[in-house]
Amino acid sequence: MESNLPLPHISLNCRVLVELVDSSGETDRREFTLVTGKQADFKSGLLDENTPLGRALLGHSAGEVVPYAVGDLREVRILSVTSGDGSIPSDAAEKRRADVHKAAAQSEITNQMIFSTASGSKWGDYDVDVDKLMKDEE
Repeated sequence: MESNLPLPHISLNCRVLVELVDSSGETDRREFTLVTGKQADFKSGLLDENTPLGRALLGHSAGEVVPYAVGDLREVRILSVTSGDGSIPSDAAEKRRADVHKAAAQSEITNQMIFSTASGSKWGDYDVDVDKLMKDEE
């Protein structure tokens, strides 16, 4: 028995399963929920609607193939779309900010360690206070 119900179109809070197809024909399956920029956290499966991929998918349905010439990618096959239920974690943006702060602290530690080991540094001995740098970023 065939259903005459229309397929859901991709919109905010939809859960989407896609295959990203590269120029050699290889595919990479990804599943995510399309969200606003404030909620986005790709590591947690929350894709910002304003990213190139998010904009390319908006309004499309399962079964469609969307041209997507970004980097080595050529197209996106939409495998399934599930209407959203609005259960996006409220702390997703906070987690993302914490990850960014941690990455910035790690970058500063690396920079200071490189500086401290530079041969012939006119600054003399220089010790990196890793604990202080990590605490400052929290």
